[in-house]
Amino acid sequence: MKNFKELRRSKGWVVILATVVGLSFGTYTFVNRAVTTQVYVTNCGMQEYKPDSITQYCADAGVTVDSIEWESWSKDGALGKGIYHVNDCEPSCYEGKFHEADVEIRLSKVKTINGKPTLTFIKITTKDKKNLPLETTPINQWPLELAG
Repeated sequence: MKNFKELRRSKGWVVILATVVGLSFGTYTFVNRAVTTQVYVTNCGMQEYKPDSITQYCADAGVTVDSIEWESWSKDGALGKGIYHVNDCEPSCYEGKFHEADVEIRLSKVKTINGKPTLTFIKITTKDKKNLPLETTPINQWPLELAG
């Protein structure tokens, strides 16, 4: 059996050291790139990554898209599908009934907010191209930017 001094001078030691250094650097690069290229969306004043719901009116959640399944997500935009819900507020918003429709979702307009790339605009279109519930068009869209 070789002692530590002999092992230190052998080629096997160099290969093991190079492997450990290479794996460490590769892991660091992968994790760092994943964190710095992650894209967010603003949702009721918070930055979120691939949320499963997005709300238009945060005070009463009168218009919401939920059950979102994202098909693509990048700084160039995001595409997904979900269910649009709107409250008819009859006789009041507390007692109102929610109406729904299957929709396609498109997020766009990336801006840097709090140092993070963030999608700041949403466009919703009904899958069947019929009007959204309580609307006169199959499309609803609004800015998602953080207040302030």
